[in-house]
Amino acid sequence: MTASTPPPANRPRLVDVAFWCFIAGAVVMIVGGLLAATASYEAARAAIPASVGDDQVRSYLTLYRGLGVGAVVVAGALAFLGGRARRGDARFRLATLGLAFATVVVVGLFALGVGVAQPLILLSLLPILVGAALFTRPAARAWYDREDLA
Repeated sequence: MTASTPPPANRPRLVDVAFWCFIAGAVVMIVGGLLAATASYEAARAAIPASVGDDQVRSYLTLYRGLGVGAVVVAGALAFLGGRARRGDARFRLATLGLAFATVVVVGLFALGVGVAQPLILLSLLPILVGAALFTRPAARAWYDREDLA
């Protein structure tokens, strides 16, 4: 087992709050992604009007399930990156911010452009955006820019 490094004593509280926002958003996104990935054809057929053909329903369901699997993978990566950023590594902070903003853009395009959206995945974007905003605050930036971080 590896030894756990103690948290830096002077870490700003908003870095911890941002981390927990990322974790909350990731958990909600994982739940939504798993729900989307396990959606059945019968449930989709019942929810979509009868005027839509079976092939279109299957295509929609494939896209919906793909969004769910992608959301689970992205949420896991976001939680991992957020945890590493919490330790004080500025590279992981930037990677977390990049992944958070890319996730918001891609999920937004799926929801608005294609019309494929899982409500829990959309709901998870709120704490993710809050966490990203907190990571960009001046106190957090100053803490990551310190020279004495190991």
